[in-house]
Amino acid sequence: MDNRIFRLAVRCFYKVIAKRLHWRVPGSRDLRGWCAHRICADVRLPVTINPQVDLPPSLRMERYAGIGQGTQFLGLGRVTLGAHLTMGPRCLFITGDHPIPRAGGHFRDHAPVHADIVVEEDVFLGARVTILPGVTIGRGAAVGAGSVVTKDVPPEMVVAGNPARVIRAREK
Repeated sequence: MDNRIFRLAVRCFYKVIAKRLHWRVPGSRDLRGWCAHRICADVRLPVTINPQVDLPPSLRMERYAGIGQGTQFLGLGRVTLGAHLTMGPRCLFITGDHPIPRAGGHFRDHAPVHADIVVEEDVFLGARVTILPGVTIGRGAAVGAGSVVTKDVPPEMVVAGNPARVIRAREK
């Protein structure tokens, strides 16, 4: 079977069946991980993908990364998720943005801009975190629930708020 047809078949299977399986169904997380390994750019198993997640083809995931239930990936940029990532439900990764034209200009005259998002290893993202284009979240950082991350997060820092601000360093 042609590789493109196989990937299309796996993507259809994922959208219709695998992504809707309840997390209590035995083997459902492994099945979603297997599908992600076939659909996405680079997924290193084992990973945890909870229900109701649409997988973008440009997604990269390291071993033991987890994606929370209902998480969304919007835009054409690449999202890289590091090893041992823990994520709450309904996070939002937005890789596309629209430039603001000068006064008197029209938005329709400017093409959207896409930038990659990188989440390094051993990071915690609380529920409903929104990450905007071009952001890198450093190794060992923690992002509070409901935060909107507009700028890079330094390693080993705890951030929260809208826009997310450094609250403190993680204790050693």
